[in-house]
Order: sequence, then C-alpha cells, then structure tokens
Amino acid sequence: MEPTPDKRVAQHNALINARFSFVPLQMRLFVALLSRIDFEDVDFKEHFIPLDELVFERRGGSAYEQVDEMCKGLASFTLYIEELEEKTRKRRRKPSYTYIPLMAEAGYRADLGGVVASFNPKIMPYLLQLRESGNFTTAEIQQVLKLKSPQSLRIYWLLKEYADFGKRTISVEDLRFVLGIEENEYPRFSNFKARILDKAQSEIAATDIPFTYELEREGKTVARIKFLFQQLAASATKKTLPGAVEWAEALVQIGVSQRSITTIAHQLENGEYDVGYIAFVVRIVESQFQKGKIKKPAGAIYKALVEKYLLDDYTVASKPRTGTRKQLPKAAEKLEVAFRLSEVREMYDNPGPYAQRQKRADTFEQHLHQVYLQDGFTIEQREGEEWLVKK
Repeated sequence: MEPTPDKRVAQHNALINARFSFVPLQMRLFVALLSRIDFEDVDFKEHFIPLDELVFERRGGSAYEQVDEMCKGLASFTLYIEELEEKTRKRRRKPSYTYIPLMAEAGYRADLGGVVASFNPKIMPYLLQLRESGNFTTAEIQQVLKLKSPQSLRIYWLLKEYADFGKRTISVEDLRFVLGIEENEYPRFSNFKARILDKAQSEIAATDIPFTYELEREGKTVARIKFLFQQLAASATKKTLPGAVEWAEALVQIGVSQRSITTIAHQLENGEYDVGYIAFVVRIVESQFQKGKIKKPAGAIYKALVEKYLLDDYTVASKPRTGTRKQLPKAAEKLEVAFRLSEVREMYDNPGPYAQRQKRADTFEQHLHQVYLQDGFTIEQREGEEWLVKK
C-alpha cells in the first residue's frame, strides 16, 4: 500500500547519525519502506515497491538491470551505528558502535513489476515503537520525497533532529563520516562545498526546513559547519494565511518550539483566531516579561494562544469603544484593527527579547510613522484615549 500524502515517517536519532552512504536507487527503496511503517507496528513486514516509485525514467531494459543490481548490492549493505540499551532503546552513556545489515531481503520481481523487500529485524529498535525511546525525529513524507540526492536526504534528517534549536554545528570530519564520504573523495573543501553542501542547500530549500550555513575555520582550514535554519510549520504554508512565514519566524525567535508552532498553525487554519491575535499575545506577554511577571515568554505565549484566554481581550482591543461602535457599519467593525497608543508607546520604550533583536527607529515618532501610519493606521480619540486605528 502506498503512503498517504500526510504520512509522517520517523527514525531513531541514532540512525540519523549512523554512518552509511546510499546511491539514489537505494535511497528511494529506503524511503519507500520507511513510508510504509506505522507507529504502532511491532515488527517489519515484507512490502512490494512498484518500479515507478524507484525509477522515474525508464530506458529499455537498463532500468530493470539497475534495480536488480541495486537489490544485489543491498545484500551486503551495512550501517555503522550506535548501539542502544536493550530494554529502554535509549542511547548509552558510553557510546559503542556496531555494524548491522540494513535489509533482510530485497529482490526484483519481474512478474510483479517491482521489488519485494523488508528491513533486517536487527534494526527494529531504530525504526519501530520509537515512542518508547523518546529519542526520535519525524518528518512529513511529502517533504522527504522532494529530495533527490542521498546526501541531501541525510543532511535534511540531521537538521530535522535539531529543528527546535534552529541551528546545528557539525565538524567537517564528522559530517563526512556520517555521509560515508571517503578521505579521497572531494579532497578539496571547495569541491565538498559545491557537490555536497550547496547541492543540499538547493534541494532542501524546497522543503519545510531551508537553511543557510556558516564556515568556522581553524587557521586557513574549514573545521566546522554551522547550519542555520528555520523549520516552517508545513501546515502554515499549505494555505495562504496572512503573514504565515513571518509569524512562524517571529515565534521561533522568541523560543517557541516547532511542535507548538504546528499546533498554532492548525488553529489558524481552523479559524479559531487570526494572525492579529498572535501579534496581540506577543505584545502582552513581552510587556509582562519586561515587568518581571513572566519568566518564560515562549511558554506563556503558547499557552495564551492554544488556550485562547486572551482572545476576549483581543476582540475588545481590536474594536472601537461602545460609544463609537454604534456609529460604524457592521462590515467596518469586522475589518477594523485598533491599539491603544499608550500600549504601543510602552512596547517601544520597553521592547521584549524579540523586539530587541530587530532594527528600530531612533524615536517613537519615527517608529509610529514607519510601523503604523505608513501602513494605513490613523490616530483617533476614543473616550479620552488616543487609539491607532486601521479600517
């Protein structure tokens, strides 16, 4: 059975960091089998993989020969992988490594038009019942299928493991080791950069975790690679949500985890609140953080969004006061956004941790003009207070 588009796949983090190197056909078979595993599976099953999932361009009999040769090669394919505790499936305090064959079987079946294959039971702890270990990483199969290069696939998973942190630094030596790149391959770093790093960056740019990278040197030698990435909530980009990328990036900067952002994205899609509520919550929480009332703004922001306990305040703050509201048509009420000028001034004078990182205007008047007045807000008097209003 082929996987559904919303299927999520998972690997133990020890497998993500194991040493092995695929060729493209092997990679496609690995992904195809991975996509057929369910979280509740307790053992590996034999699966049939149609040739169309493995070979995209058929050229006579060569495609069948390549697949048959690939299956033959998998018979001796091994992983150099970190051993796990037998009962808990957790990583050991003092790591030890071993070689494990990847496949139990892989054979081309001309009568069926595809490959019959199954994983080696020895790697069950790295792919099955992963909730027991609590040390695993998931990804959407549709994101994984965008990758064509085996090295890009491996780097994608290495970054996904650190998705909540937004960065990962790996020594050049360790990255070459994990990717199974021998010492005589790409001896010049410029070649390694072009063939591996830049290619991966180009392919992964189309996924949910695009990245940039910085090279850290020791003398004239590149010693480490710092990957910088922003995992975008995939559900937040499926629909044209206003400012989808901007709000996700802002929350990550504050420290909200990817899992939390995915939950928030689902609430947005379901219409439980709009993007303006996110901005409202961030303003309120960061203001309280500056006053010492909150110690962990990321957690407070997530709680306020998911539980929606500030939603009534946002609804009131986004509408004119009672005395003025009657004079406005109902359609105008729905389209209006309003903020107290005093609150906007307080946020400028006491910026939260996210706002402190941003380039701001030198004066409040300039800030008011650049952020609000240029965007269509006007200043109105309402019940003795000045409000910024946009209709």
